[in-house]
Amino acid sequence: MFRAAFGNDSRKSCVRGGSAYCLIAGLVILATTPLDRVRFPELAGPLLVIRLAGITAMAAILALLRSDHGRRHPRAVGVLPPSATGALIQALAFATGGHTSPVNIDTNFAIIGVALMMPWTMAWSALSCLVLVGEYVAATATAGTFRDPRFTDNLLVLTAASGLAIVTTGVRERWRRREFAHRWTLAGAHRDARASAERYRSLVEIAGSVIVVLARDGRIVEFNREAVRVLGWPPEEAVGQDYLRLCVPASCHGAVGAGIVRARGGEAVHGLEARMRTRGGDERVFVCNVSRLADGGVILCGEDITERTRVEEALRASEARLRTVITGAPVVLFTCDQAGICTLSEGRGLARLGLRPGQVLGLHFSEVLAGFVSDPEGAAGYFQRALAGERVTWLGASGEMIFECRLTPMRDREDNVSGVIGVAIDVTERERSENALLVLERKLLEAKRLESHGVLAGGVAHDFNNLLVNVLGNASLAASELAEDSPARPSLRRIEAAARRGSELTRQMLAYAGKEPVSLQPVNVSAAVEDTLDLLQVSIPTRVVVRQELGPDLPEVAGDPSQIRQVVMNLIINAAEAIGDAGVITVRTELVHLDDAALRPMQRGSEAIPGPHVCLEVADTGAGMSAATVAKIFDPFFSTKFAGRGLGLATVLGVVRAHHGGLTVRSEPGRGTTFRVFLPCAEAPARAAAPLPAEPTSRTVLIVDDEEDVRAVTAHMLERLGCSVLVAADGREGVEVFRAHAPVIDAVLIDLTLPRLSGERACREMRTIRSDARVILMSGYSADEAPGHLAEAGAAGFLRKPFSVADLRSMMDRTFDVPAH
Repeated sequence: MFRAAFGNDSRKSCVRGGSAYCLIAGLVILATTPLDRVRFPELAGPLLVIRLAGITAMAAILALLRSDHGRRHPRAVGVLPPSATGALIQALAFATGGHTSPVNIDTNFAIIGVALMMPWTMAWSALSCLVLVGEYVAATATAGTFRDPRFTDNLLVLTAASGLAIVTTGVRERWRRREFAHRWTLAGAHRDARASAERYRSLVEIAGSVIVVLARDGRIVEFNREAVRVLGWPPEEAVGQDYLRLCVPASCHGAVGAGIVRARGGEAVHGLEARMRTRGGDERVFVCNVSRLADGGVILCGEDITERTRVEEALRASEARLRTVITGAPVVLFTCDQAGICTLSEGRGLARLGLRPGQVLGLHFSEVLAGFVSDPEGAAGYFQRALAGERVTWLGASGEMIFECRLTPMRDREDNVSGVIGVAIDVTERERSENALLVLERKLLEAKRLESHGVLAGGVAHDFNNLLVNVLGNASLAASELAEDSPARPSLRRIEAAARRGSELTRQMLAYAGKEPVSLQPVNVSAAVEDTLDLLQVSIPTRVVVRQELGPDLPEVAGDPSQIRQVVMNLIINAAEAIGDAGVITVRTELVHLDDAALRPMQRGSEAIPGPHVCLEVADTGAGMSAATVAKIFDPFFSTKFAGRGLGLATVLGVVRAHHGGLTVRSEPGRGTTFRVFLPCAEAPARAAAPLPAEPTSRTVLIVDDEEDVRAVTAHMLERLGCSVLVAADGREGVEVFRAHAPVIDAVLIDLTLPRLSGERACREMRTIRSDARVILMSGYSADEAPGHLAEAGAAGFLRKPFSVADLRSMMDRTFDVPAH
């Protein structure tokens, strides 16, 4: 490679040197021609011809050097200039007869100068000088002027000049060789640089990442193939642009701009998120590494993570929705690992347990269950079954809370159980509702049974009373017709007594049927108990102790005194008969307050209401009854005793129901029986029920809101307030609905920000349609803006979201109290 480079340079030097030689020699020949006229006037013409021939030869040689042949064979052609010069000298010598050749010193010096200027190699310089010296000597020999002193001087000068030319050419050749070596080194460096650039270009082009190189001023100087594919910008359009054109403005002036500044400061920036625009205007997301280049520019290497970002955003949104559902649902969602450690606890149901989300993380499920579950051992067994791979559903309780817990094993990729995921659903209300439904069904069946019994008892009593009228009347007539000492009179007296006892029986039957007339008046239950006990002292066995725990200063009840005493008597007699020879009867009175939940399971009248009640409790230490027996004790003529009429407890139930009270029985075999009778106080207030909806106002309200949920809940609120509702989804539709129903619409609830037509403009158009329209503006923004909007739109009021039924009712009341304007 060095020889090729040197040889090529040598050829160029030969061409350049020969060309210069020819030009300078021609100029010297022209310059010395006038001297010939002075020195050889007689030979001026021939000498001029010779010199013109020399000039022509030099011009021809110059043309030959510049031709393709001369460029291909410069060394062969390069010897022609000195040869032609020598021939010119010989011609001049012949023309002057040999005596005049020494006067051509000017030509010789010109030739020496040309030899010194020729950038040939040392060998070619020596050859050229040898040709010149030889030609000079030959010309002198031809002329026969060896003896001329000037010949010797000229020969010495020419020889010295030739030697100087050779030495100068050698020095110049050595310097040129060094220059060529330096050029070779540079050529190798350039070659290595080109190879490195090619490798760099290949790496940049085949890289799977987007690579963009920026100059110091922010212009794009390189744009790889992946960048073209992803961003859609052709290299010829992208290169030269400012990078700001490709970046999203917020990204350019934010993270990307800061990252480029940091990279120019020498810091390696990694993981920089950049948002760039494609040629079509779409936005792509990249994670970039930024590095500084030696020239002050930077290189950005980015990976397109747009799809991953979208998936992550969708996943985060899905997780947020799921978390919202979980945290908002009235459930408890939890997970435990294989060791039983709680790893997740979420859900609104945690508040029912007094817990916060995540509060039990890190605790073993047995610790959690011990604090919140009524039966932790049983619940732990369910967890163990779930950890064993079984799906488990069970009902548990935590205080008053009843929950349904569903446990499902979680499995890993190898299908091994890695933990348990559980959902605890608060089913307290459901269980209560189901239990209440069961109780209600039983009550309904009981009511139907009692009703049928009452109908039967009432019918029997009615017919039986008709029979007793005949018996008692005829007995009385017969007795009145007999003498006082008639032996038949005692028999008639016994018939009358039996008839009266039958009448008492029918009275009890009517009381059971609820058809016995009740004479309501204030009754002191404790006093009625004392009076009845005084009457029963003689009929209660001496070994049966009656304890009285009568509440002082109890309020009176509104009732029939005789029927209430009948209730006390029947219960005490029933208790004494249940005890037998010895035992304790406890009679207690107290004031209690009954709510709906307490009244619901009782045997009660249809018009029983919550409120203060006087409780009469009669408890005995008798044998007690089974549940099956308790279910029948109020049936007419049912008795557990061989003797007895079987209407005592049936009468008690009839009296209690007639007085709008309630009755409970608690009894277990071997533990005695407790009857509790509840009679409403005379001052008892009306039923404390839930607030009733407002009376129907016969008002029609138009709701205009673009949120369907807002429209639905507002419509439900207004319907609770007794209003008729029309709805519209935007301002323009609201105006059209108002126009169609303007005569019947009493008020309009309209949101301030609506599509198609704002609430403020819609309000103006509605008031244009009907000047007395009452329009209430709604908004979730600050109420500080309300006065301006009210004044501009002519609205009747402003209701800020969110609002309750009470807020809406208050707003409607204020709106309709204000005259339309």
